[in-house]
Amino acid sequence: MNRFFLTLTLFALLQAEVAAQNQSLKVISYNIWNGFDWGKDTLRQAAMVRWLQEQDADVIGFQELNAFSPEKFANLARQWGHPYTLLLKEEGYPIGISSKTPLQLKSRMLGGFWHGMLHARTRDIDFLVVHLSPHDWQFRRSEAEIISTYIENVLIKNRQERFMVLGDFNSHSPFDAEFDRAHPETLRRNQESDSLRHAEKGQAAYQTLRSGSFDYSVMSRFLSLPLIDVVQAHTAEDRKSSFPTPLITPELSPDQRAAYKQRIDYILVSPWFEFRCSQAAVINTGTPDRLSDHYPVVASFNW
Repeated sequence: MNRFFLTLTLFALLQAEVAAQNQSLKVISYNIWNGFDWGKDTLRQAAMVRWLQEQDADVIGFQELNAFSPEKFANLARQWGHPYTLLLKEEGYPIGISSKTPLQLKSRMLGGFWHGMLHARTRDIDFLVVHLSPHDWQFRRSEAEIISTYIENVLIKNRQERFMVLGDFNSHSPFDAEFDRAHPETLRRNQESDSLRHAEKGQAAYQTLRSGSFDYSVMSRFLSLPLIDVVQAHTAEDRKSSFPTPLITPELSPDQRAAYKQRIDYILVSPWFEFRCSQAAVINTGTPDRLSDHYPVVASFNW
Protein backbone atom coordinates (compact mmCIF):
# COMPACT_ATOMS: atom_id res chain seq x y z
CA MET A 1 0.00 0.00 0.00
CA ASN A 2 2.82 2.43 0.90
CA ARG A 3 4.54 1.64 -2.36
CA PHE A 4 1.29 2.41 -4.22
CA PHE A 5 0.94 5.83 -2.59
CA LEU A 6 4.62 6.53 -3.17
CA THR A 7 4.12 5.80 -6.88
CA LEU A 8 1.12 8.16 -7.00
CA THR A 9 3.08 10.89 -5.26
CA LEU A 10 6.01 10.56 -7.64
CA PHE A 11 3.63 10.62 -10.61
CA ALA A 12 1.96 13.81 -9.33
CA LEU A 13 5.33 15.48 -8.81
CA LEU A 14 6.40 14.52 -12.33
CA GLN A 15 3.19 15.98 -13.77
CA ALA A 16 3.76 19.22 -11.84
CA GLU A 17 7.32 19.44 -13.14
CA VAL A 18 6.20 18.90 -16.73
CA ALA A 19 3.47 21.55 -16.31
CA ALA A 20 6.05 23.99 -14.97
CA GLN A 21 8.36 23.34 -17.90
CA ASN A 22 5.66 23.66 -20.58
CA GLN A 23 4.04 27.05 -20.38
CA SER A 24 1.87 29.13 -22.65
CA LEU A 25 0.92 32.79 -22.64
CA LYS A 26 -1.68 34.78 -24.58
CA VAL A 27 -1.41 38.57 -24.57
CA ILE A 28 -3.74 41.26 -25.95
CA SER A 29 -3.20 44.98 -26.41
CA TYR A 30 -6.39 47.00 -26.88
CA ASN A 31 -7.29 50.68 -27.18
CA ILE A 32 -10.97 50.65 -26.20
CA TRP A 33 -11.87 54.16 -27.43
CA ASN A 34 -12.69 56.70 -24.72
CA GLY A 35 -13.59 54.13 -22.05
CA PHE A 36 -16.77 53.13 -23.88
CA ASP A 37 -17.70 56.79 -24.33
CA TRP A 38 -16.78 57.57 -20.71
CA GLY A 39 -18.97 54.72 -19.49
CA LYS A 40 -22.13 55.71 -21.38
CA ASP A 41 -21.93 53.06 -24.12
CA THR A 42 -22.91 50.07 -22.00
CA LEU A 43 -23.88 47.95 -25.03
CA ARG A 44 -20.40 48.24 -26.54
CA GLN A 45 -18.86 47.54 -23.15
CA ALA A 46 -20.94 44.37 -22.72
CA ALA A 47 -20.02 43.22 -26.25
CA MET A 48 -16.31 43.71 -25.57
CA VAL A 49 -16.57 41.78 -22.29
CA ARG A 50 -18.11 38.86 -24.18
CA TRP A 51 -15.36 38.99 -26.81
CA LEU A 52 -12.62 39.06 -24.19
CA GLN A 53 -14.23 36.11 -22.42
CA GLU A 54 -13.99 34.16 -25.68
CA GLN A 55 -10.33 35.14 -26.16
CA ASP A 56 -9.34 33.84 -22.72
CA ALA A 57 -6.08 35.82 -22.69
CA ASP A 58 -3.65 35.63 -19.79
CA VAL A 59 -2.66 39.31 -19.81
CA ILE A 60 -4.36 42.33 -21.43
CA GLY A 61 -2.93 45.82 -21.75
CA PHE A 62 -5.51 48.57 -22.21
CA GLN A 63 -5.42 52.16 -23.42
CA GLU A 64 -8.14 54.81 -23.00
CA LEU A 65 -9.75 53.53 -19.80
CA ASN A 66 -11.46 56.91 -19.56
CA ALA A 67 -13.65 57.49 -16.46
CA PHE A 68 -12.40 54.23 -14.89
CA SER A 69 -11.57 53.98 -11.23
CA PRO A 70 -9.46 51.11 -9.87
CA GLU A 71 -12.64 49.56 -8.48
CA LYS A 72 -14.55 49.82 -11.76
CA PHE A 73 -11.64 48.33 -13.70
CA ALA A 74 -11.28 45.46 -11.21
CA ASN A 75 -15.02 44.67 -11.30
CA LEU A 76 -15.10 44.65 -15.09
CA ALA A 77 -11.94 42.55 -15.44
CA ARG A 78 -13.39 39.83 -13.22
CA GLN A 79 -16.05 39.33 -15.90
CA TRP A 80 -13.42 38.15 -18.41
CA GLY A 81 -11.65 36.05 -15.79
CA HIS A 82 -8.93 38.43 -14.57
CA PRO A 83 -8.89 38.91 -10.78
CA TYR A 84 -5.78 41.14 -10.91
CA THR A 85 -5.67 44.69 -12.28
CA LEU A 86 -3.57 47.86 -12.17
CA LEU A 87 -4.55 51.33 -13.37
CA LEU A 88 -2.00 54.03 -14.17
CA LYS A 89 -4.18 56.99 -13.17
CA GLU A 90 -7.83 58.07 -13.10
CA GLU A 91 -7.82 61.35 -15.02
CA GLY A 92 -7.47 61.87 -18.76
CA TYR A 93 -6.72 58.78 -20.84
CA PRO A 94 -5.62 56.06 -18.40
CA ILE A 95 -3.60 52.96 -19.19
CA GLY A 96 -4.30 49.66 -17.43
CA ILE A 97 -3.38 46.00 -17.27
CA SER A 98 -5.37 42.95 -16.19
CA SER A 99 -4.15 39.42 -15.59
CA LYS A 100 -5.10 35.90 -14.55
CA THR A 101 -2.06 35.81 -12.27
CA PRO A 102 -0.95 38.25 -9.54
CA LEU A 103 0.44 41.57 -10.76
CA GLN A 104 3.37 43.32 -9.12
CA LEU A 105 3.48 47.07 -9.70
CA LYS A 106 6.98 48.12 -10.75
CA SER A 107 6.46 51.71 -11.86
CA ARG A 108 3.87 54.34 -12.79
CA MET A 109 5.42 57.03 -15.02
CA LEU A 110 3.71 60.30 -16.01
CA GLY A 111 6.42 62.96 -16.31
CA GLY A 112 7.49 63.53 -19.92
CA PHE A 113 4.60 61.46 -21.28
CA TRP A 114 1.45 62.42 -23.14
CA HIS A 115 -0.57 59.70 -21.38
CA GLY A 116 2.01 57.79 -19.35
CA MET A 117 3.61 54.34 -18.99
CA LEU A 118 2.66 51.50 -16.66
CA HIS A 119 5.18 48.81 -15.72
CA ALA A 120 3.96 45.61 -14.08
CA ARG A 121 5.31 42.08 -13.60
CA THR A 122 3.58 38.72 -13.54
CA ARG A 123 4.92 35.20 -14.10
CA ASP A 124 8.45 36.68 -14.01
CA ILE A 125 7.61 38.68 -17.16
CA ASP A 126 7.77 42.48 -17.25
CA PHE A 127 4.98 44.25 -19.14
CA LEU A 128 5.23 47.90 -20.13
CA VAL A 129 1.90 49.31 -21.33
CA VAL A 130 2.16 52.57 -23.28
CA HIS A 131 0.06 55.10 -25.16
CA LEU A 132 2.19 57.61 -27.08
CA SER A 133 1.16 61.06 -28.28
CA PRO A 134 -1.53 61.00 -30.99
CA HIS A 135 -0.61 64.46 -32.29
CA ASP A 136 3.11 65.19 -32.43
CA TRP A 137 5.99 63.19 -33.90
CA GLN A 138 8.67 65.01 -31.88
CA PHE A 139 6.84 64.34 -28.62
CA ARG A 140 6.57 60.66 -29.57
CA ARG A 141 10.33 60.56 -30.21
CA SER A 142 10.92 61.96 -26.74
CA GLU A 143 8.58 59.35 -25.22
CA ALA A 144 10.32 56.57 -27.16
CA GLU A 145 13.67 57.72 -25.80
CA ILE A 146 12.39 57.77 -22.20
CA ILE A 147 10.89 54.28 -22.50
CA SER A 148 13.92 52.81 -24.30
CA THR A 149 16.35 54.27 -21.76
CA TYR A 150 14.17 52.90 -18.95
CA ILE A 151 14.26 49.43 -20.55
CA GLU A 152 18.03 49.59 -20.96
CA ASN A 153 18.67 50.69 -17.36
CA VAL A 154 15.96 48.81 -15.47
CA LEU A 155 15.56 45.58 -17.44
CA ILE A 156 18.47 44.88 -19.78
CA LYS A 157 21.24 45.97 -17.38
CA ASN A 158 19.65 43.83 -14.67
CA ARG A 159 19.57 40.85 -17.05
CA GLN A 160 15.81 40.54 -17.15
CA GLU A 161 15.32 38.59 -20.35
CA ARG A 162 11.54 38.37 -20.40
CA PHE A 163 9.69 41.60 -21.15
CA MET A 164 7.17 43.13 -23.52
CA VAL A 165 6.06 46.61 -24.54
CA LEU A 166 2.48 46.82 -25.74
CA GLY A 167 0.04 49.53 -26.57
CA ASP A 168 -1.01 52.30 -28.92
CA PHE A 169 2.23 53.82 -30.21
CA ASN A 170 0.53 56.18 -32.71
CA SER A 171 3.58 55.52 -34.88
CA HIS A 172 4.35 53.73 -38.12
CA SER A 173 6.95 51.00 -38.40
CA PRO A 174 9.74 51.06 -41.00
CA PHE A 175 8.60 47.53 -41.82
CA ASP A 176 5.35 49.08 -43.09
CA ALA A 177 6.74 51.54 -45.64
CA GLU A 178 5.31 49.53 -48.54
CA PHE A 179 2.04 49.09 -46.65
CA ASP A 180 1.86 52.88 -46.20
CA ARG A 181 2.48 53.50 -49.88
CA ALA A 182 -0.35 51.11 -50.68
CA HIS A 183 -2.75 53.18 -48.53
CA PRO A 184 -2.14 56.79 -49.64
CA GLU A 185 -5.36 58.13 -48.11
CA THR A 186 -3.83 57.77 -44.65
CA LEU A 187 -0.96 60.10 -45.52
CA ARG A 188 -3.27 62.57 -47.27
CA ARG A 189 -5.57 62.86 -44.26
CA ASN A 190 -2.66 63.37 -41.89
CA GLN A 191 -1.21 66.05 -44.16
CA GLU A 192 -4.56 67.80 -44.20
CA SER A 193 -4.87 67.71 -40.39
CA ASP A 194 -1.31 68.99 -39.91
CA SER A 195 -1.91 71.78 -42.40
CA LEU A 196 -5.04 72.93 -40.58
CA ARG A 197 -3.24 72.95 -37.21
CA HIS A 198 -0.32 74.87 -38.70
CA ALA A 199 -2.65 77.46 -40.23
CA GLU A 200 -4.23 77.99 -36.83
CA LYS A 201 -1.17 78.00 -34.55
CA GLY A 202 1.87 78.45 -36.78
CA GLN A 203 5.21 77.01 -35.69
CA ALA A 204 3.77 76.04 -32.26
CA ALA A 205 1.30 73.63 -33.85
CA TYR A 206 1.58 69.92 -33.18
CA GLN A 207 2.53 67.94 -36.29
CA THR A 208 1.95 64.21 -36.51
CA LEU A 209 4.05 64.00 -39.70
CA ARG A 210 7.72 64.89 -40.07
CA SER A 211 7.98 67.39 -42.95
CA GLY A 212 4.80 65.99 -44.45
CA SER A 213 5.90 62.34 -44.35
CA PHE A 214 5.52 59.48 -41.91
CA ASP A 215 8.16 59.41 -39.20
CA TYR A 216 9.63 55.95 -38.69
CA SER A 217 12.20 56.91 -36.06
CA VAL A 218 9.96 56.17 -33.03
CA MET A 219 9.47 52.50 -33.86
CA SER A 220 13.05 52.25 -35.07
CA ARG A 221 14.24 53.27 -31.60
CA PHE A 222 12.33 50.38 -30.03
CA LEU A 223 13.38 47.89 -32.71
CA SER A 224 17.03 48.80 -32.17
CA LEU A 225 17.06 47.70 -28.49
CA PRO A 226 16.26 45.15 -29.97
CA LEU A 227 12.56 44.55 -29.48
CA ILE A 228 10.78 42.12 -31.77
CA ASP A 229 7.63 43.11 -33.64
CA VAL A 230 5.78 39.78 -33.51
CA VAL A 231 2.94 40.82 -35.84
CA GLN A 232 5.50 41.69 -38.51
CA ALA A 233 6.88 38.15 -38.31
CA HIS A 234 3.53 36.32 -38.26
CA THR A 235 1.04 38.41 -40.27
CA ALA A 236 0.55 38.93 -44.00
CA GLU A 237 1.14 42.44 -45.33
CA ASP A 238 -2.51 43.06 -46.16
CA ARG A 239 -3.75 42.03 -42.69
CA LYS A 240 -1.74 44.45 -40.55
CA SER A 241 -4.18 47.37 -40.20
CA SER A 242 -5.06 48.28 -36.61
CA PHE A 243 -6.85 51.60 -37.24
CA PRO A 244 -9.52 52.74 -38.06
CA THR A 245 -12.47 50.36 -37.72
CA PRO A 246 -15.85 50.69 -39.48
CA LEU A 247 -17.28 51.88 -36.16
CA ILE A 248 -15.82 55.37 -36.69
CA THR A 249 -15.86 55.44 -40.52
CA PRO A 250 -19.51 54.66 -41.35
CA GLU A 251 -19.48 57.33 -44.07
CA LEU A 252 -16.82 55.47 -46.06
CA SER A 253 -17.51 52.77 -48.60
CA PRO A 254 -15.54 49.51 -48.29
CA ASP A 255 -13.21 50.68 -51.09
CA GLN A 256 -12.63 54.05 -49.42
CA ARG A 257 -12.03 52.37 -46.08
CA ALA A 258 -9.51 50.01 -47.70
CA ALA A 259 -7.43 53.02 -48.78
CA TYR A 260 -7.40 54.48 -45.27
CA LYS A 261 -5.52 51.96 -43.16
CA GLN A 262 -2.59 52.16 -40.80
CA ARG A 263 -0.83 50.10 -38.16
CA ILE A 264 -0.17 52.02 -34.94
CA ASP A 265 -0.80 49.32 -32.27
CA TYR A 266 1.93 46.81 -31.40
CA ILE A 267 3.12 44.02 -29.16
CA LEU A 268 6.92 44.26 -28.99
CA VAL A 269 8.83 41.54 -27.15
CA SER A 270 12.36 40.92 -25.93
CA PRO A 271 14.48 38.50 -27.98
CA TRP A 272 13.78 35.74 -25.43
CA PHE A 273 10.23 35.54 -26.81
CA GLU A 274 11.08 35.84 -30.52
CA PHE A 275 11.10 32.13 -31.37
CA ARG A 276 8.63 31.24 -28.63
CA CYS A 277 5.87 33.20 -30.37
CA SER A 278 3.47 30.74 -31.99
CA GLN A 279 0.96 33.25 -33.35
CA ALA A 280 0.50 37.02 -33.61
CA ALA A 281 -2.12 39.06 -35.44
CA VAL A 282 -4.22 42.17 -35.54
CA ILE A 283 -7.82 40.93 -35.24
CA ASN A 284 -9.27 43.28 -37.85
CA THR A 285 -12.34 41.35 -38.97
CA GLY A 286 -15.53 40.17 -37.32
CA THR A 287 -16.71 41.32 -33.91
CA PRO A 288 -13.87 43.85 -33.29
CA ASP A 289 -15.27 45.90 -36.20
CA ARG A 290 -17.90 47.15 -33.75
CA LEU A 291 -15.99 47.26 -30.44
CA SER A 292 -13.60 50.23 -30.75
CA ASP A 293 -11.94 52.63 -33.18
CA HIS A 294 -8.81 50.44 -32.88
CA TYR A 295 -8.43 46.75 -33.53
CA PRO A 296 -6.83 44.53 -30.86
CA VAL A 297 -3.36 43.01 -31.24
CA VAL A 298 -3.08 39.42 -30.02
CA ALA A 299 0.01 37.24 -29.55
CA SER A 300 0.48 33.71 -28.19
CA PHE A 301 3.67 32.14 -26.84
CA ASN A 302 4.77 28.64 -25.86
CA TRP A 303 7.89 27.49 -24.00
